[in-house]
Amino acid sequence: MNKIILALLLIFSTSLFAQEADSLFNKQNFNVDNIRVTKEDLAAKTYLPDTTANAFYIFENGFSKIEDGDDYHLFINYEAKIKILNKEGYDEASIVIPLYKGSSKSEKIHDLKASTYYLDGSKIKSTTLSQNKIFTEEDEKYDYIKFTFPDIQPGAVLVYSYTKETPYKFNFNTWWFQKEIPKAYSRYKTEIPANYEYGIVKMGELQLDQNDAEIKKNCFYAGQSQNAGDCVVTTYAMKEIPAFIEEDYLTSKYNYISRIEYELKQITMLDGYERKYTKEWKDVDKEFRTDKNIGRQLRKNRLVKELLPPEIASQENNLDKAKAIYNFVRENYKWNEEYGIFDKMNLKDLLEEHTGNVSSLNVLLHNFYDNEGFKVYPVISATRNRGFPKKIIPVLSDFNYLFVLLDIDGKEYMLDATDEFVEFGQLPFRALNQYGRKLDFDNESSWIDINPEGYSQIAYRDSLIVHDDGTSTTKSIQNLVGYHASTARKKIEKNTEKENLFKALNELRDSYNLIDLSYKGEKDTDENLIINYEVKNPSQKLNNKIYLNPFTFLFWKENPFKLESRKYPIDFGYKDVYSSSILISIPANYDIEEIPSQEVVAVPNSAAKIQFTAQKLDANNIFVNLRVVFSQTMYASEYYPYLKEFMDKLVTIQTQSIIVLQEKNI
Repeated sequence: MNKIILALLLIFSTSLFAQEADSLFNKQNFNVDNIRVTKEDLAAKTYLPDTTANAFYIFENGFSKIEDGDDYHLFINYEAKIKILNKEGYDEASIVIPLYKGSSKSEKIHDLKASTYYLDGSKIKSTTLSQNKIFTEEDEKYDYIKFTFPDIQPGAVLVYSYTKETPYKFNFNTWWFQKEIPKAYSRYKTEIPANYEYGIVKMGELQLDQNDAEIKKNCFYAGQSQNAGDCVVTTYAMKEIPAFIEEDYLTSKYNYISRIEYELKQITMLDGYERKYTKEWKDVDKEFRTDKNIGRQLRKNRLVKELLPPEIASQENNLDKAKAIYNFVRENYKWNEEYGIFDKMNLKDLLEEHTGNVSSLNVLLHNFYDNEGFKVYPVISATRNRGFPKKIIPVLSDFNYLFVLLDIDGKEYMLDATDEFVEFGQLPFRALNQYGRKLDFDNESSWIDINPEGYSQIAYRDSLIVHDDGTSTTKSIQNLVGYHASTARKKIEKNTEKENLFKALNELRDSYNLIDLSYKGEKDTDENLIINYEVKNPSQKLNNKIYLNPFTFLFWKENPFKLESRKYPIDFGYKDVYSSSILISIPANYDIEEIPSQEVVAVPNSAAKIQFTAQKLDANNIFVNLRVVFSQTMYASEYYPYLKEFMDKLVTIQTQSIIVLQEKNI
């Protein structure tokens, strides 16, 4: 069986059978067959599958093939038809086409054409883009072909096409089904010589509506060969593709945008010789061992032999000593806010300047542990905004981060010396990107999960005293653990004024007067961070009643989930618990007329839960308790409607829970 066909069968086994035509597809009768503009295309005032859209693709088509002959360049023919619905959609009329510039060869563009179509009464008219309105901007790596369509107006349809020529076949051509605006129809066709073996991956949760592959005979001539080779022709298509809109609690959009990616594995020459382009992890491990930036730096233990203070070096190799080494590195060497693994790493420079990038600091930490006889490994990974590194095929450019895995008596600790605010065993939030590759030069590298243990917590313990005039005074003790503590510690360092710090640390339901603020544990990450507040609340008295909302501090002021649907996971990064316990004392000349009802809310499988109670303790005291638990770090997209409703309920509880106090008749 042809290797490309086999790869397709394996990768797309869950979606080999094209979905049946949906009778609801294209109810507006757009021309989704080609770039010819019809009156139906122009007459549309909205896009029914997404009535919030300001613009959308009616049709998009691509065709890629490797031209036979001597150069074997890849040619990508692209054409698109975009509908502008209103002025807010005008941004889509500005097009940028990047062309990569290599050291010896550059990508080129041919036959760029663009026209704007519009209705003049009942007639279709068009304005063609003048070639002198096409501009080129450049930077070190790319030329950017830029133009803006002429005569833009609401209702217009924009059509453009071009051919891109590239000598870089390694990644073939990624086809992006999803963009920032929706698409009615998008299709991508490829013609790949059968002796080219690509790894092909469909990214994102959207399913293909068409996924066809067939053999085309005698389609490719290799240089001087008189024998024509076969090709594999594939067609992928999707209908009614929703826009990809970024929302809170997302690692990187590149993990989830629906697309087709290619990576060249090998080319089989006519004489049977196989030229491999991608490596296996065992090959990468060997390279790391000898690499001057990682392998050699990890062996430079002699540089740290005399640096560790005797009071630390003399301790037994236990958890206390490990923490002392960790704190010593954090206190004496600072991060310069640069990343990188494969360049700009030199321990000598770090030791002289006391500042360096992520890899330098954590290699130094590794070498201190290794020199003292601890069991320790470097781990390469990527930051959250970088996207997940590929597991099947080693792509070293996917990695931009390095931290340390320390094993003490069988318990593993993930350590990063670049952040002075995190706890021992806690990676900075930017590094919580699902998994990393542990480098074990004595055995074999392996994947490890990056999954923070335990819960991060915010706990408010409030004492609220209500006064006769409807004002109230809140004394609050805020206890923060884990990532909530590290975030707050950073804010404490940045804000010297108490008023600014008060606002930076809290979501406040209303306007309040800060009386006092103090804290402890802001320097010692082994301790919980404790913040004390005293706050004067405005009057909530109307006539002879006080309408009291007991919550001074909110967990969320508004629901962060606003999309109708979301086709990518909700990634909090860590599990967390929020709690608020409030003891309310009311004036003696008031009666408790009404308190909120109990609420218990949970998403499926109790993966998140709200428990809210309010109870009258006696004639003058009320106790309110709210506890919110997120027991997963990441929630699949199927949870989105439940979490959206869950957050709505939480916001409602904190903003609309009212205690009514009735003034007594005297």
